[in-house]
Amino acid sequence: MFLARMWYNKSMKEIKKIDKKSLAKITALIYGLVGFFIALIVAIFSMANIIVQSNFQGSAVLVTLVNIGISLLLGLATALLTAIYGWVMGYLAALFYNLFAGKVGGIKIELGDVEEKKVEEKKEEINNNIN
Repeated sequence: MFLARMWYNKSMKEIKKIDKKSLAKITALIYGLVGFFIALIVAIFSMANIIVQSNFQGSAVLVTLVNIGISLLLGLATALLTAIYGWVMGYLAALFYNLFAGKVGGIKIELGDVEEKKVEEKKEEINNNIN
């Protein structure tokens, strides 16, 4: 049991604290990009819906140009609002994680050395090719 506990402590790492601003920036970026692309998809489908209506009268080019302009503004506004929401959610998530990790312990992860395994595999491959 003692050896298992020693091995466990050496290979496992614990995330004790998350930088609130760092997580907030990443979540804001992800939320902002997702919000922008969703707004563009909605705008494209609404433009297509307007053009293919049977009682549509007018210039399809004009509707397309106006809708592209509106969709870009809508996409930017949506991206900004979702980025702000993402920043707040990321900040709160890190805040709560740090609060609870201090009391009950953080998430434990096992880290491995990827580079060493690749180097060993390359050495074995070279040795096999020589033989």
